[in-house]
Amino acid sequence: MIIKNSLLLVVLIFFSVQLQAEVYKQIDANGNITYTNVPSGNGKKLDLPAIVVVPSTKSEEIDDRIIKRRESFKIDDLREELYRKISDEENRLNEVKNEYKNGEPDRLGSERNYQRYLNRVERLREEINVRERNLNLLREEARKIPSK
Repeated sequence: MIIKNSLLLVVLIFFSVQLQAEVYKQIDANGNITYTNVPSGNGKKLDLPAIVVVPSTKSEEIDDRIIKRRESFKIDDLREELYRKISDEENRLNEVKNEYKNGEPDRLGSERNYQRYLNRVERLREEINVRERNLNLLREEARKIPSK
């Protein structure tokens, strides 16, 4: 086993030395510069640094990062949309509460019939209840969204 590993190491070293080609720079009579691996009369051997090969990241890792980033954007968009809805619902609730005036809203000119007034007061109270339930549900959904 040790002999096989040693032989493999020697073969690899031999091929790595063979793979390091020499580069020559040649300048012709017209001043044109040519780089080649074949030596010629006026060619000068260049001493170039070794080529460093950096392995690329695996595509699965990149795909995972892209997926996580997209999910993060989706969560941010969802959070933003929920907060916008909460704000809209709070604004509308405040408008309805201001109109309701703790159960004694101003009577409108179209409400000469007292029952119409009572019906509007009831509708306002029901709308306040619905909007408060909506706000509670929206806030609960917002709490479920994972934080950053």
